[in-house]
Amino acid sequence: KIKEKRVTARGRVSLAKSSRGKVIYTPNMNIRTTKSWIQVMAFVLTNGVCNGFFPNFVRTTRRCSAHSTFLSSSSRLGGNPFRQPYAKYRLMTTTRSTTTDHELTSQNHLDEHQLNGEGPELLIHWKGDHKDDYSFQFRHMEFRGALSAVLQQYTTPSDTNTKLLKNGDDVQFTNALQYDGSVDLPELKLTQFNEAMQYLSLSPDSDESGTTILPIDAVLQAASRCSLVHNIYKIIAKGDNYEDLAQIALANGGFDDLMEGGDNEKNTWCFRARVYGELPESEEEREVGKDIRYGGRARSMTAEKESLIALKPLLIKFKGRVNLKEPDCKVYIFDGLIGGKSMLARRLMKGPQTSSMNPNTRICVTNTPLCPIAAYSMCNIAQVDNNQTILDPFAGSCATLIAATMIAPNCQTVGIEIAHDGIVNRDNLRQDFSTRGLKEPLALIEGDSTNMDTIRDEARNAIGNKPFDAIITDPPYGIRESKSSKSIPPLSELFIAMGKDRDEGKPLLKVGGRLVAFVPVTDEETLEECMPNGDLCREAGLELNAVQEQPLNDKLSRWLVSYTCVE
Repeated sequence: KIKEKRVTARGRVSLAKSSRGKVIYTPNMNIRTTKSWIQVMAFVLTNGVCNGFFPNFVRTTRRCSAHSTFLSSSSRLGGNPFRQPYAKYRLMTTTRSTTTDHELTSQNHLDEHQLNGEGPELLIHWKGDHKDDYSFQFRHMEFRGALSAVLQQYTTPSDTNTKLLKNGDDVQFTNALQYDGSVDLPELKLTQFNEAMQYLSLSPDSDESGTTILPIDAVLQAASRCSLVHNIYKIIAKGDNYEDLAQIALANGGFDDLMEGGDNEKNTWCFRARVYGELPESEEEREVGKDIRYGGRARSMTAEKESLIALKPLLIKFKGRVNLKEPDCKVYIFDGLIGGKSMLARRLMKGPQTSSMNPNTRICVTNTPLCPIAAYSMCNIAQVDNNQTILDPFAGSCATLIAATMIAPNCQTVGIEIAHDGIVNRDNLRQDFSTRGLKEPLALIEGDSTNMDTIRDEARNAIGNKPFDAIITDPPYGIRESKSSKSIPPLSELFIAMGKDRDEGKPLLKVGGRLVAFVPVTDEETLEECMPNGDLCREAGLELNAVQEQPLNDKLSRWLVSYTCVE
């Protein structure tokens, strides 16, 4: 037994055989923090429950070694996971991918392939549930834009009474959490908690005539490209206790693909329990690893231990090995959601890893690069897709174009930047694409996109002398302050240039194309003062679709604006 509560596994995991010939799992341990210790205990509990015993831990003096006899080769779970190599994890890339934690083709019924009134219940866990500076204001806009782009690939069902959802705007989100703790929360924290997890469903207005369906694989493709999606889950069972969840899951076949004879019987798996509620009251509870974040991934070892024992009739039927680090399938228990029932779920998809395009990972370094989350959100709201042409007239370090090619690898991009190579090096920009295995821009043009007609002509010529499918840009901040009070905002200057090109019969954006941009607004300005006015929009052939504010600090906000080219 280990008396210290704060123990963590450090160093390399070692394997050895005891004098009795048993396989020993021995991580070296230091008494410092709790996170890795929780991981070790989770593995012990999962394997112990499924095999009818719990390993013994022996404490040494200064450093600790955890000695435990794990699964034998005759185990129902397929042998000792440390003796045999792990199954290769299917990495979720930042490009469009239909790879899921379990393949939809393994399902037996049509209604499990689609989202409608009788289909499965899907739950989205959003990123940024505990960070004030995260772009959580753009969650719904980004997801709906990504879903609209994905749905363009699908054909209309032959059944005349069934119609396929074609617009991501027809989905709605319902909170799965409702804070009712005794501690008063600031309004922002309360919003972050309540909206951290939401159910996805079709809007009632989308199903007025006939049956409207939304393919689940379309939802998963959209989630795989949304920077603000952490995970998306399928609810398998709901119950008043953990024992009921196991029986319901066995009855409805929600995990049949992981059992003997299933399509994914060799997939590795792990189990987690999440409890949502107010902060732990005692210092002791804080020490043993309870998460202190509202709405975050509030892992509970107590709930995990209890639920593992209760779910044994289900988990023991899984044929794959346990893998806590990189499992093919993650099984979850959720407690504390609206309704009061415990929920058994499995993860279907995780969002993209946008950190691969963080500013500190790029070769071309600029003073104010656009963050990956914002770049991804803009591209999804613009409904970027493969084989489209994308222009950024204020390209800077090309964050928007990098995000576009990570989402849609076969899109064609062009960037215009007024700064010379001494400030924004074009060769370094191209390396930022090539080193990530991304398609390089067709052209990186030096010049002013708003004042020089030849620059815009050069951009059009790069894609075959035709208009672009989308324009995505983050105009420079601070220009207005450096000029007179009568100076025109960069986005308005772009609209003037687009109106001129349109009059000359060489439009910069095609009809139906989208323009998505950020508009900075200080506390001394109004949005109307900083946005292109109605006359400029009409001259450029653009119609405003949506606006959303993101406060940056007490004195500055940026508004995300989306336009559609209507003529």
